[in-house]
Formats: sequence, structure tokens, C-alpha cells
Amino acid sequence: MGAPICFNNLQATFLREWTPQTHPESVAVKKILIIEDNQFLRTTTADILQLAGYEVIQAEHGKEGVSRAQLDRPDMIVCDVEMPELDGYGVLHYLSNDPTTAMIPFIFLTSRDGAEEMRRGMSSGADDYLVKPFSEADLLATIEVRLKKSAILQREYGRPPQRLNEFIADANEQGGIPGIDVGDRPRRYGSGQVLFAEGDATNNVYYVASGVVKIFRTDNYGKELIIELCKPGDFFGHMDVLKGLEYTSAAEVLEDAEVHLVPRKVFLDLMHRNRDVAMRFIRMLAGEVTQNQERLLALAYASVRERTAQALLDLNSRFKESGSQPQLSREDLAGMVGTAKESLIRALSDFKSDGWVSLSGKNVLIEDEVALKRFAGR
Repeated sequence: MGAPICFNNLQATFLREWTPQTHPESVAVKKILIIEDNQFLRTTTADILQLAGYEVIQAEHGKEGVSRAQLDRPDMIVCDVEMPELDGYGVLHYLSNDPTTAMIPFIFLTSRDGAEEMRRGMSSGADDYLVKPFSEADLLATIEVRLKKSAILQREYGRPPQRLNEFIADANEQGGIPGIDVGDRPRRYGSGQVLFAEGDATNNVYYVASGVVKIFRTDNYGKELIIELCKPGDFFGHMDVLKGLEYTSAAEVLEDAEVHLVPRKVFLDLMHRNRDVAMRFIRMLAGEVTQNQERLLALAYASVRERTAQALLDLNSRFKESGSQPQLSREDLAGMVGTAKESLIRALSDFKSDGWVSLSGKNVLIEDEVALKRFAGR
């Protein structure tokens, strides 16, 4: 609806500058969905984007747009606000509630130029806003910026050791807190050192540069339940910092480690000031919540032998890239399984007799991963 896109005499020159050869973001042939009921505006916009090196999908109303987005999974959606059958806000609502399309960048097109309209669009979850009539330059520049931010958002934090610097760099690049640099000088901790205890104030978020740190809770009888083993590239303490003022678990160095400390205020400022950085971190948190839920179900319903098999498989998968597992005592391994040491030893003895595992010092080596997975129900 509204006035068509405006053309100018610089169109041909401008489009030449936006060819895939000079813009790396276009080399991968990004796919853009245009949802617009005005046929002239829709096809004109599509022509411009195709000339700029994008693959374009067109939908002439909101319902068709939702279907195409779910079917084609575009890299970007450009959507009119005022449309018959289903308006732009309805389209955004449907797609935001579908996990397969919720992370696709979404740009609104509207003929209404006003702060209230823009506020409504952005509060609904839109990533940007273009007011008709808009120039080719505005259209392409907006799309390029949003695709770059989307590429940052799609990367996951918390794996390779360099990701802390990437996290800080991304935050600064996108308007986070300029000048933050916590990635140069990690603190060194020896095996057995406690970084924080249950009930301590949440002063920092931690990032492992080297070594292994165990996160655990202790019951009323002094028995440990290990929640996670953090390896190089992992954040920890962030859940408690986001939730409140006290750590709900403890952290102890399992193998000599170098750890970066990100002050609580710095971390929260990064989360609150920048939506893209926050969303990228939320993706990581969502994965952790899912893993914790699966572990709780296993503790509630699986046998000790099944939980032991699952713990061994998790260890093998988590530390596969490093080529070696941490030197876990039988007490620590029992803490991961959530059982007594004696019960763990019996389960390991059974697995060894079956030929599924072998023992090398403290390490438990998986010999028959297929059988172990089948037994663990994976």
C-alpha cells in the first residue's frame, strides 16, 4: 500500500556498486522474502534486490507470506504493514512464535511516518522500519546492515576459546559498551581452588580459557551433584547473574585453569543495551535449559546404569575436540551420574564385562559406542 519506491538517476550506478563481486554478504546468495499486496511495488523491489545479487521470493498477502517463510526459510523478510487478510503485525506474530522462523530478520514497510507507528513495529519484534517512498540506497543499506547483524546473531557463543573476544567485539561493534576488553589477561587457578560457593554474591560471569572447572551443588548430607564440566570456550555463572544476587551452585577448578572474569555490571549492561547481543546469548542459554531438563528427566526416571551410560557418552562428546577427557575421580564421576560411588563402580564393572568400556587409570574409555547409546536410549 502507499506510494511506490522512488527511482533516481543514480540507480544504475548504485546497483553496479552493490553487485556480489564487491559485497561479500551477497556472495552466498541471500534469500529475501517480500510480502507486499501492491504488485508494482512488490515487483519493483524484487527487481532491485535481484540486480543487487539477492534471490527473491514474492508473496502478495500476509497468509501467503507466512506459508512461504515457513517453507523457504529466507534469510530476510521485508513485509508491508497494511495488507488484506493478514496484516504485517499478524505475519510477524505468527513467525515470531514459530521456532523455525523466529530468528529471521524482519523489516516493516509502511506509508505511515510517525514515532507511534515505528514504536509499535519495533516493540512487536521487527528489526527495522522503512517508510514509503524509500530510495534504493535506503532499501539496500538497511538490508545489508540487518544481514550482517543476523550473521553475528547466528553464531553461537561459548565454544572456541576466542569466542569471549568475539562476544566483546560484537557488543562494541553494535553499540555495546566501547572500550571493554577482558580478553587479554586471564587469571590462573590451581586444581582444587574454589572460584565461588553456593550463596556467594554474583560478582562475575566467568569464561574458561584453559583447563576444566566443575559446577556443582551439595545436598544436606554433603553429597555433590555435578551440574556441568566447563572446558575452554565455556561461560559459567551467567545464569545466576541473570537470575539474582547469589550463586545457586559452586565452581571448583578440576584441572589447572586460566579463567576470565567479566564483572556483573559489564555483563548486564551488555545484555540490556543491545538486543542483538542479548538474543545471541539467549540462544546459548536456551540450549543449556534444554540440556538441564533432559538431565532432570534422566535423574527421575533412568536407572543408575542408564545414567552412567549417558554420563560417559556426554563426556566423550563434550571433550572429543580436545582429544582427551578430564581426569575425573570416581567421586566426581558419581557426582555427574547422581549416585553413590559404589553404585557407579558396579555399573562400570558391568560395562567392562560387556566389552562396552575399558579402564585406563582414572579414565573410562568407550569401546562400543553403539551399544552404549542403545542402552542409554539414544
